[in-house]
Amino acid sequence: MPLPENTPRSKLEIAFLIFFIPIVIAFYLIYKYPLWFADSSDAFYLFGKQPSFWYMSLYTLLVSGTCLWLLVRNVNAYSIKKNPEPLNKYQKGKFTAIFFSQTFAFYLIPFVILPFMNGAEFWSDPAKMPVKTAHVYLWPAFTSVGVALYVFVFISVIVYFFGKRYCSWFCSCGNLAETVGVTPWGRRWVRKYTPRSEKSRKLEIIQRIWMVFAIITGIILLMDALNFAGAENVAGQVRATQDFITDLIFGSLIGVGFYPFLGTRIWCRYGCPLAGWMHVLGQKINTRFRVEANDKCRGIGQCTTTCPMGIPVEDFAHKDKQPIQGSFGLDESPCIGCGGCISACPTKALSFR
Repeated sequence: MPLPENTPRSKLEIAFLIFFIPIVIAFYLIYKYPLWFADSSDAFYLFGKQPSFWYMSLYTLLVSGTCLWLLVRNVNAYSIKKNPEPLNKYQKGKFTAIFFSQTFAFYLIPFVILPFMNGAEFWSDPAKMPVKTAHVYLWPAFTSVGVALYVFVFISVIVYFFGKRYCSWFCSCGNLAETVGVTPWGRRWVRKYTPRSEKSRKLEIIQRIWMVFAIITGIILLMDALNFAGAENVAGQVRATQDFITDLIFGSLIGVGFYPFLGTRIWCRYGCPLAGWMHVLGQKINTRFRVEANDKCRGIGQCTTTCPMGIPVEDFAHKDKQPIQGSFGLDESPCIGCGGCISACPTKALSFR
């Protein structure tokens, strides 16, 4: 049985990629900047619904459908064994959390329940520009008390106890990455194309730069809201730059479009300002989250090739043909607590502390 990372792209996958990139580029350009192509923001509405509704409908169908498929099938999606064992308790909990968060928090509540509660006609969305204020961009925490409490209090508590597990259990961006990463094609994208060199790990500093940019943007927008002299023009320029570079180029075109070429966590590893904030915070508050190796490690290396964040997991577990029983957390890595390395290990040499 060939390993996923050694399996070449099939003709069907190649055909998919030929259409995938142009479609991703065209869709996100129209979705994020409709006025580049039409005189009205509702020019691309379908059956009276805005593009964001149809996008999130397809997004949720893929994410939640994959979760249901995994849970019903009940097979370890990270194993390379010919007859893999059932999903462990942790993976069942993770994919159940992803299913409910994506289905209810990110789809039914904002796109179905709230419009009905507000008395809106469902098949007649009012014309409006696309929203580009996702909390993962961090700057909205400086312009909204609710988002500030969510990011700086609620998520901070999660980081202390669970590290960056928020990224793999709840975040809508992470939901797509996590579920695509366990599909047949996605598994190979993660194993074969995720950057794993020392240079690629040093480049993770890019995320810190994105985080600082987001914080500066938030401070400038806050100054503008408080009517500080001279902030208005700067606020508009900075916000436009954030929307174009962070939301469109990195968050959408690269973040989704490069799944087949750089693995499914390229945005989470190099771009997401919120993930950067959680990483820094976890280091400062000494998070209790860690992954530990025991004396069962045989240096097989499946833990490393399974990791979507490019962490050299086996380096903490095995050296000079001997198990070293090491551990890692946010001080040593950008680990998101997906548990893939633990589930992939055939000798059960890894576990969460």
